[in-house]
Amino acid sequence: MQQMRTYRVKPEFEKFKKYRLPRNVVAIAFLNLFIKISNLFVRSPKNVNVQKKYVITRDQKRIKLTVYSPLSYHGDIPCLLYFPGGGFMMGANSAHKRTSALLSEKVNCHVILVHYRLAPRHLFPTALFDAVDAFHWVYDRAKEFSVDKSKIAIGGDSSGGSIAAGVALMMRDQKGPKACLQVLIYPALDKLSADYSSRRKFDDAPVFNTRIFAYINKIVYKKGFFGLKNYAYPLVEQSYVNLPPAYIETAEFDCLHDDGVRYASALKTAGVPSTLVETKGTFHGFDAVAKSPVTRKCMKQRIVVLKSAFSKSSNNLEDNN
Repeated sequence: MQQMRTYRVKPEFEKFKKYRLPRNVVAIAFLNLFIKISNLFVRSPKNVNVQKKYVITRDQKRIKLTVYSPLSYHGDIPCLLYFPGGGFMMGANSAHKRTSALLSEKVNCHVILVHYRLAPRHLFPTALFDAVDAFHWVYDRAKEFSVDKSKIAIGGDSSGGSIAAGVALMMRDQKGPKACLQVLIYPALDKLSADYSSRRKFDDAPVFNTRIFAYINKIVYKKGFFGLKNYAYPLVEQSYVNLPPAYIETAEFDCLHDDGVRYASALKTAGVPSTLVETKGTFHGFDAVAKSPVTRKCMKQRIVVLKSAFSKSSNNLEDNN
């Protein structure tokens, strides 16, 4: 039996070292139920207004948006469209809600959580299409949302980061509206078999690892890629020109660590501005620990990057022509 590696994480993460996401659809269903119940006890933020909106998707289904807005603002303000992570199978949790409220308040922008449909009931490319449809929905109804359509950023963590990068590519290829920034937090950007050292080294890492990644891939892409593999795994794409600038965070002990590093390099090579932050002593999902000094530093950096991107945006959101 293979001996588990020892991971020297920051002290505030020690108690989570034995936790692993389940590799069982029944266990994931119970975890989703726990997330839903826990969300009921999340306090409403003091300085942010929260609304529910609904998007009609291309297949005439309805998905929910949770819109976080500053209590007081004038006219149309910037917006971060955020796709929460959870292995494509788990919904937005209390950490996503807390982060959305914080960014809305500190950046003075709307943060819109997109509750895309989840596997195993909805397989690829449903989540990707839901995300693209949500982007178009917000862009086309910018006035209704009080959104400055020249200042829409997209972002996500883990599987949500994969979706955000896929949306950026699809918007470019379909000559749709171009986001002013993509915020990717420990994103999954390449296939399971990618020859990365992080894939090999972190097959038993805390919270999320190569074995769990393999299970998710087996479920989510069960019916194939439908000719859309480059949107599922943006690192198999051949060209990165004319994509939005990127801010990317990675965790040290994460099988997805090299995905973020490679993507940042590919963007820079294509002339796309890219900021890479490699956190140390961390594992996948580290920013759920809100009081961690690492998390606090990352949140400050995200705020700065978003403010900068919104200040640089042009008067009209650029089309990918």
